[in-house]
Amino acid sequence: MPDFTSNAIKLGGVISQRPPLRPPLNFWRTVTITFDDVPSGTAVDSTYAGSGVTLASVTYPPRTWSAFAKEMPWGGGQSGKNVLTIIEADPAFPWFDARYGALEATFSQLQQSVSVWAYAMNSPEGSGNADNRPFMEAYDSTGKYLGKVLTQLGIHDANFLGHWHPLSFSSTSRNIAKVRLSSQANGLPWTYAAFDNLTFDRNILIRP
Repeated sequence: MPDFTSNAIKLGGVISQRPPLRPPLNFWRTVTITFDDVPSGTAVDSTYAGSGVTLASVTYPPRTWSAFAKEMPWGGGQSGKNVLTIIEADPAFPWFDARYGALEATFSQLQQSVSVWAYAMNSPEGSGNADNRPFMEAYDSTGKYLGKVLTQLGIHDANFLGHWHPLSFSSTSRNIAKVRLSSQANGLPWTYAAFDNLTFDRNILIRP
């Protein structure tokens, strides 16, 4: 067998017992929260804090309280049985819009991009021409509003109501501290929403 060590020394090389290892400065891992690991009706405010996010509901009149993982009927969530909602038990369905409030996700590390899936549900009040859509708003660590994204499809499009739609907000820098999720309420017909598969990233070398 060739003596690689001897040959390397003859060529002026230096043999080390192990190569020098330098840990990466940034080691980001994609995190997706599906909300399916808890029973339906569970308040999940701090359930996923270890994964880098805390959750709340911001409702009207102004009040901050719990966010809930709740089973969605008729086919379940985007990835399983549960969705994320401001509704605990009454009414039985998890859908809501901005008249009732918004979900708020606060990240332990600043984000550059956040995505989620939104389910669009029609309301019994079907008359009117309003094009209400589920949305995501982003804010920085000072509470400054960074912008809003809406679902690509709306009430006048086929395959909108009764379907899941992706929402993704990206910033020019890593400055997203929190997002709010709800559905527009600008007149009839109302469009209700529930949310699933919240996705962001986390530097696993830095403690939250």
